[in-house]
Amino acid sequence: MLLLLMLAWPVPAVAALVLMALALRDRGRRRAGWSLSAAALCAAIAAYGYGLGSTTFGAWTDPDDRCGLVRPDLYAYGHRGPEGGAQSMWPLHDTTCGPDLVPGFVNPLVAGSVALCAASLLIMVVVTIRARRRAA
Repeated sequence: MLLLLMLAWPVPAVAALVLMALALRDRGRRRAGWSLSAAALCAAIAAYGYGLGSTTFGAWTDPDDRCGLVRPDLYAYGHRGPEGGAQSMWPLHDTTCGPDLVPGFVNPLVAGSVALCAASLLIMVVVTIRARRRAA
């Protein structure tokens, strides 16, 4: 699953752009709010996949080969990564080959997109409930 997310992160990125365009086209309608929520979720998935693709998580080789794959300029000729390196899925970071391989914008973008998605979903649920109460 992680390998698919690493390779296919442009798909949810394009979906986020399409959903945002649909939301802008449907201004003033409730459907626009749901599209914005879905666009924020797709943006979070795309950002996480992009960040995951810049790490060594997907490489199923030994640590020396992984460092050679992601940083060939620094780890040529069998240079080993640092002993204190670590990987984490959240917040996403990978220091097995020295400096963090995940770009600095990935974790804030994922967290912000998830928060935006949750807030817009909550707003849309409240708006839908109020609209049904008025109609009844």
